[in-house]
Amino acid sequence: MEAIQPQAKAARPAAARAPPQFDCGNWQTIRFGPDIPPDFSQVSVQIDADCFAWQQFIALNWPAAGMDGGTAEGFGTPGDLAAVQWQTYMSTGQLFPPDAGPPPPWGTQPEVTDACLAEAGLTQAQAKGRLPLMVASKFAEQFDPGKSSAQAYPRGAPAWLGAQNGTNVWYDVKVNLPEYQYIVDAGLYNAANQVAMADAGVPLVLPQGAFQPSPGTVGAIELKAAWMEVTSPADARWNTYKLAAAVVVDPSTQKCRQATVALVGLHIIHATQSQPTLIWSTFEHVANAPLDGADAGTTAWNFYNPQCQPRTLQLPPTCAADGKATQVTVGCTPNTAPPYYIGEGCPAPVPVQVTRMNPIDQNAQSVNQLVHQNIGTSYPGSVWQNYILVNVLWSSKASPSPTKPVQVPLPFAAPMPSSTIPIANTTMETYIQQTADFGQGQQASNCIVCHKNAAIAGNSRIASDFSFVFTLASGLPPSPVLKAGKLTVKQKAAVAHPPTMRRILR
Repeated sequence: MEAIQPQAKAARPAAARAPPQFDCGNWQTIRFGPDIPPDFSQVSVQIDADCFAWQQFIALNWPAAGMDGGTAEGFGTPGDLAAVQWQTYMSTGQLFPPDAGPPPPWGTQPEVTDACLAEAGLTQAQAKGRLPLMVASKFAEQFDPGKSSAQAYPRGAPAWLGAQNGTNVWYDVKVNLPEYQYIVDAGLYNAANQVAMADAGVPLVLPQGAFQPSPGTVGAIELKAAWMEVTSPADARWNTYKLAAAVVVDPSTQKCRQATVALVGLHIIHATQSQPTLIWSTFEHVANAPLDGADAGTTAWNFYNPQCQPRTLQLPPTCAADGKATQVTVGCTPNTAPPYYIGEGCPAPVPVQVTRMNPIDQNAQSVNQLVHQNIGTSYPGSVWQNYILVNVLWSSKASPSPTKPVQVPLPFAAPMPSSTIPIANTTMETYIQQTADFGQGQQASNCIVCHKNAAIAGNSRIASDFSFVFTLASGLPPSPVLKAGKLTVKQKAAVAHPPTMRRILR
C-alpha cells in the first residue's frame, strides 16, 4: 500500500504543553489529545492498523471540555460524567426525524419529551447533557422494517442483552460532522431523496478522510456505543468505566427514569481515501465476559455468572419469540438469544450468559498492553486502561467506491485479517460471534459480512456505502397492505410486530 504522509498539525496555544506521545507498531506514533487521524499513514500490517485504531479511540474519547485548547479534568478521570468528543456528535435519533424533515442544527442537544421528563422527575435544564437511551438492540436499525428498537438479530427474533446486575444494555449510534453535513446537504434524512438520488445515477458515497489538502479532512465516522445501566454508582468497581448520566425507558413499563450508565462497548467505522471500504475498529470493557472454556476467575463479569441458574418467566404470548408461549426459560448456555421480547407489557430483562468465543487477536493484545502502560504513565487511574481493542478490519487493497448506484452486496477486497477470521464484540455481536448468515449462507462473522448488505431506504437494495443508518429515514409512501386471507406464513411474520420500545426524543 502506498504510504500517505500525515499533514501538518495546527499550532497549539503557546501556553499549552506538548501532549504526551509514544511509538506504536512499526510506523505509528500515538499522541494524547483530540486530533483524530484522517487516514492511514504507512499502514501495511495489522499491528499498525491496531495502533491507528487506538489513536482514534484516544482522540474520540478525549474530554469534550479539553478540545480546541480548553481545559479538562483529565483523560478518563474515574467518576467523571462529562461528555467526551464523540458524545458531542449527532445521534441517529435526531438525524432522521420520524416526519422526514431536516434534522436540527449541528450541536443541538437531544431533548426528551415533556411527558418523559415528568416521569423521570427532571426539568429540561436538569436533563441537559443526559443521554436519551431507548434502543434495546444493536441490530435494531438494520433488520426491522418498522424501525422497532426492540427487534434484532437473529432476524425477527429477540436479541437484547441483559446484564448480570439485572439491567438492560442500551445502544446509541452517532455520526460526526462530515457525515452529518453530507446527509443534510443531500437531503438524505428523507427516504424519498435517497431514492431520487439513486434514480439520478448518483451513488451514495460517504465523505472520505484525507491528509491533503492541508490541514486535511477527517471524513465520515460512525460510532455505535453499548451502555450498561449502573445500579450502585458509588461502588468502587465503576471507577474503571466511562460513566454518563442518562434518561432511559424502562423496558417493561415504558416509563422514563433517570440512570447512570457505563460504557461497555464501542464500534468505530471511518471512511478514508486509502480505505474507501472503511476502517472497522471495535473496543469493549475488559470485564465484559471470560473466554469461552477458560477459568472465569474472580472477576465480577458484566455478562457472565459462574453460578448461573435458569430463570423461568410467565408472559403474554405476544412477548414470546414464537408468539405462542406463555412460559419461557432463560437458560445458562452462553450466547443464546433470549426467548422473549422486552417492551410494553413484557417482563423486564434478566441476565444473559455470555462468553467470548474468539480470543483477542495477538497483535491487538500486544498493542493493548503497550497503550495501557502509556495511559497509566501519563494519566494514572484513567478508566481507559480498562478498555481493550478486540480487532480492526481493513483492506490491504481496497475496492474503489462505486461511480454509479450499485446493488448490494458491496465488494470488500483483500480483507485484513482474513475473511475466515471472525470478529465480534461480546456486547454487540453477542449471538453471532463465530458465524452468521445475512443472505449469502453461513460465513465467518465480522463487520463486512453484515455491512456489505447495507442499502438505502426502501426495497431497491441500492448500496449505501456499508452504512445502515440510511434505513432509518422516513418519507416513502406506505407499503400496500395485503389482505389477511392472502398472507403467506412468511408474510404474516413480516407484518407481525412484537412489542416495541417507546421513542422519547422531541
